[in-house]
Amino acid sequence: MYKNNQSLNEKLIISATNYAREFLNIDEELWVFINDSKHFMGINHSALYDKENFIIRFNKDWLINATEDNILKTAFHEVFHVFQHTCLLEIELGYNRGIFTNNELEKMKHEFLDENYSTELGQYENLLIEQQAETFAHEFYKTFKSEFNNICGLIEKYNEKYINK
Repeated sequence: MYKNNQSLNEKLIISATNYAREFLNIDEELWVFINDSKHFMGINHSALYDKENFIIRFNKDWLINATEDNILKTAFHEVFHVFQHTCLLEIELGYNRGIFTNNELEKMKHEFLDENYSTELGQYENLLIEQQAETFAHEFYKTFKSEFNNICGLIEKYNEKYINK
């Protein structure tokens, strides 16, 4: 996704998403959108991974006031959900990257089912898929900080890396 009229925060979240996509080798068929808050549970709901359609959606209204750190970590978090889901799909096809244990894969498969996923405070944080995504986001943020002096270099290198096909 690239538009000349993107705000700085929109460019940053697209660039951070592309940076994490490249690192995790996520298929370029993943679509990424910046949508109005009507697609979310409210203005404070930052993003979601739509696994049925292989789409990451970021909340345009949340982005307006989001901090640089939150934008980066949110992008990394959502891309890791794509990675988790991809690993689960590959298992069904007989391919195992060996990243997750069999117990983790079973738990992830269970948690990715809509009926087992909860956004309620106190339940959301206990989900393995959320704990893994948060851990990845924080660790990959450190990688970002060691690789880039500021967001300008990230945006310059990654804003146009993957265009929705």
